[in-house]
Amino acid sequence: MAMKQTQTKMFDFSDAGLDFCAGSKSLFPDRFKKMLSTGYNTQTVASVTVAGNQVTLTYGVSHGYAADRVLKIDSGVLAGINGGEFWIDSVTSNTVTLTIDDAPVAIAGAFTTKIASLGWELVFEQPYIHVYKFKHIDDTDMYIRLCFQNNAAYRNRVAPCVGRTFDQETGFITDSNSFAETKSILTPNSISWEFQLWNEATYNTANYATGFNEFGAMKVVGSIYHLVQMGAVTSSNGGIFINAILPVHSISSVIDYPLVLCFEYGSPSSSGQGSQGSYGRMLLGKYFCTPYEQRSRTSKELYGDTSSAPAAPSSYLPSEIEDFNTTTAHPIHLYLSNSGQVAGVVAGGLYKTMYGTSGYPSLTFKTQPHQTMDIDLNSKCLVSILGDNNLQYAQWYTAPIEAIK
Repeated sequence: MAMKQTQTKMFDFSDAGLDFCAGSKSLFPDRFKKMLSTGYNTQTVASVTVAGNQVTLTYGVSHGYAADRVLKIDSGVLAGINGGEFWIDSVTSNTVTLTIDDAPVAIAGAFTTKIASLGWELVFEQPYIHVYKFKHIDDTDMYIRLCFQNNAAYRNRVAPCVGRTFDQETGFITDSNSFAETKSILTPNSISWEFQLWNEATYNTANYATGFNEFGAMKVVGSIYHLVQMGAVTSSNGGIFINAILPVHSISSVIDYPLVLCFEYGSPSSSGQGSQGSYGRMLLGKYFCTPYEQRSRTSKELYGDTSSAPAAPSSYLPSEIEDFNTTTAHPIHLYLSNSGQVAGVVAGGLYKTMYGTSGYPSLTFKTQPHQTMDIDLNSKCLVSILGDNNLQYAQWYTAPIEAIK
């Protein structure tokens, strides 16, 4: 077995060290910091056994780690290999098995491990405002300001704003090409990542199990270049959503920014909207985009023309091309909402998926996102619907757990 890539990582809201749900707004700043910057669930290794490139870490307690996460080792001989980050191949209650090429034959224990973060740098922090530095697709620095929900009675929202510059004293984004409405707000406004349909405080500090019947599963895929969140805002098959920051190859320096995939819907003091198709938005800097050609109108909606859904007549390639059920996916093309002209293409992290009228994953919110495999790169993928459970409008998207570049 060869070492797997560790640039792109997956998290689950149920992970030990996270253990929160989409409605637990009071926990969001801390949990996002763990996923984006610090890592989580630190444990001490008691002993190590090596068999070729198979390295097994044994802990003196139940460690709580899960397969397919990336483990971070900060000290000892393994910290100098692959930046100390390794894909977890398998686990038992007190062991973790990793594939590490050129591993030493003998490795001493007594070092600590944790689940690796995406590697974003937290450069500004107030109780409900975080600014992180991450990377654009050209490896220049980008900043994202996250404004978390600070009103316990409102819907759980996080307002993102991406820019090339920020004020170190105030935490405000100062880039003139960034979206003005979210540069300096102190509570999430209408342009936000939505996580909750109802304006309530019931789940403010709830753990994953407490919130599961209301919100179902929630998974995150990301890297130093991107972040994709897939889950549901309520216990409805029409409330499944995708929030994201995605790398983009754009046609102009004015819109040379990562894509923000979010919602735009009313005041958080009232109930929200589960349909991301009508109320979902895509932002390149301060410009709205859509993922489809607009033949006869301009629009900010993510549905597209009704004739564009479902995406294909059949969910699979013909058997003479592939002799097993293979569904294809393609890069997301972006068009400016106000003119319909091409803005660019998403460079990775999320892909449009060509499901038809049958053969698609279950629409049940508790089973979203669906996990499958990319047969070309032999990597796991998360598949989710974007829109609602009406297949006349809904579209499918895939987030592969593979390197962006």
